[in-house]
Amino acid sequence: MTMDRDLANAAGPPVPARLRELTGETLVELLERAVGRTPGSDFMLMSRGSQLERWTYLDLLERSRRVSGTLAAHGVGRGERVLTWCANDPWLVAAYFAIWRLGGVVVPLDLRMQPDVAVRIGLRTRPVLALVGGDIPPSSVEALGLPILHVAPEELGPDSGPEATAAVPSPVPGPDELAEILFTSGSTGDPKGVTLTHGQVLASGRAITVTSGMGRERALALIPMSHMYGQIVPLLHGLTTGSQLTFPQSLTPASLFAALQRDRITAITVVPQLLQLLMTGIENEAAKRGELGRLNRVRAIAVHLPMSWRRRLFGAVHRRLGGSLAVLTSGGARLPAELQLAWEAMGIEVVQGYGLTEYAAISGHSHRRRTPGTAGRPLSGVEVRLDDNGELLVRGPALMGGYWERPDETAEVLVDGWLHTGDAAQIDRHGELVILSRTRDRITLPNGLKVYPEDVEGALLASGVVKAAVAFEHPAGRIAAVLIPRQASLPDGGLDEAVAAANATLAPHQRVRTWRRWPDDDFPRTHTLKVRRDRVLAWAREQAREDAAPAPGGV
Repeated sequence: MTMDRDLANAAGPPVPARLRELTGETLVELLERAVGRTPGSDFMLMSRGSQLERWTYLDLLERSRRVSGTLAAHGVGRGERVLTWCANDPWLVAAYFAIWRLGGVVVPLDLRMQPDVAVRIGLRTRPVLALVGGDIPPSSVEALGLPILHVAPEELGPDSGPEATAAVPSPVPGPDELAEILFTSGSTGDPKGVTLTHGQVLASGRAITVTSGMGRERALALIPMSHMYGQIVPLLHGLTTGSQLTFPQSLTPASLFAALQRDRITAITVVPQLLQLLMTGIENEAAKRGELGRLNRVRAIAVHLPMSWRRRLFGAVHRRLGGSLAVLTSGGARLPAELQLAWEAMGIEVVQGYGLTEYAAISGHSHRRRTPGTAGRPLSGVEVRLDDNGELLVRGPALMGGYWERPDETAEVLVDGWLHTGDAAQIDRHGELVILSRTRDRITLPNGLKVYPEDVEGALLASGVVKAAVAFEHPAGRIAAVLIPRQASLPDGGLDEAVAAANATLAPHQRVRTWRRWPDDDFPRTHTLKVRRDRVLAWAREQAREDAAPAPGGV
């Protein structure tokens, strides 16, 4: 892609007045207006055992009102915090809207969060209640030291009793009142809580809708609601567009394929790692039948054909995916261009977005413009610019208010109304963002040249042999890598060839000089499946120290 390094700022379009009317100004109004348009339409589906549970838009409104009575009876009120620790579930959605109706603040915990981190978050935010799912270990629940309600109808939304008829305070919260405190992904030692108001969360939802359009979808929701990405797409966008959401009973392949076919899913919200896992599964099946070479040849031809023709060429794949899947929405991490093209060759659009917990929806592709290797143009209401060091700065109506009770850390990233994202980026001549690397991961060699680890890692993955890679500097001035092969049985010579193939596509200063093989099947990852680079690098440096240590008895 041609870059214009002199283009240092860009901005998205304004929000149409009609969209503000559709959403209202608070999350409570968003739900009420959605119900007013399509009260009897299915909104959420989820299998429980052999039973399929269906919630209409009106069901969600009525049950969230019942839940608000229950929560009010347990001390939830204006400004009070409520921890939620639960997998995606219609009753969790009802609980979110019940908390917001009461003027309360949701503090979501990720399912894979360590109990000691959850306890620290609880101590810091001082919640009055915790809502937990049945898959949280009892010992972890007890460690919170809080009153507990389980995310289940018998505890949250009884059909009768005092909680079912308890009065809900009025008026409902305003757009500038706090709605959520989300603790940043990957933080284990000292996580920071991002504070977001109703208006800020809605601004991100509107921005997505301006770009994605008002088309109704049948969406499969795979991203946890503890992540802002999982709330905005598909939940808030779904409410705005009158769409239908399916929460899978589990993330096993059997459960996912069953949901895709039963509910005729048209869109899936994913992270790049899940996209890669799905693609690897398709390629492995082709390899077992001796058809991987044919698959690659047909994909190379298909990229030059209209999308409808591509779908016919890959009819067997589409039938496996339910027959209706048309869009994959990717976010949470950088999407390799090769992976996007591989899916689009089969007739499935890949719409990539970029954002942070601190500003959830910064840029994104549209259905008409999906440039591989970019994260799209700035979304509605968003302004971006690059500082002198190439760091991306952003401002707009969805920008967080700050970190919960951390004024010094807030001041470090919010300067003169601009958020310092910590991402090195470029803005191409079309005004689209290209995210290069975390600024802390960017490598500046002794000769002054810069290396972005993602560029090196992308070249290694493009070899077709490497499943995952982490590139870094070691020793000074030389690029090293930790590799995981696609096939565990691959000898080291195969990885040597993959490194040589990658180096042939890289500039001299980017080339990998040494590499190590990771001992496990995958790297440690955050709850959004980003690689924990700090752990990988610590392991690699420890291995290097052991190699350099003298042998026992040596001189």
